[in-house]
Amino acid sequence: MDFEIRNSISMARLDHYYGIMRTCILGFAAIAAIIVFSDGAYSAPLAMLVIANTAFGILAGNTAITDVANLIKDLDDESAKTHFGAGIAERNMTVLRLASAGLVGLTGLAALATILV
Repeated sequence: MDFEIRNSISMARLDHYYGIMRTCILGFAAIAAIIVFSDGAYSAPLAMLVIANTAFGILAGNTAITDVANLIKDLDDESAKTHFGAGIAERNMTVLRLASAGLVGLTGLAALATILV
């Protein structure tokens, strides 16, 4: 795969990841606003919204980061020898994936605990 094609695919997947996280955070903000301004009358539908938003953030985010990690593993020797290629190869995508999934999961758990308590 050509370096420019790989780079454009990588940038598109990272842009997709940022869109996923932005949507997930805005979803949590909307759910938090509903929790604050309602009297707890909608607990079951809100709980389902929290579960769906959390699952979306974790699953879609992990898929996008895994795709970028696979593209990094496929760097050819010429690209890997450049400073840019060496910098990309040093990034720990596993830690990013775990941190992202963990934070989204904890946010969903906190929202769920607020709804059910």
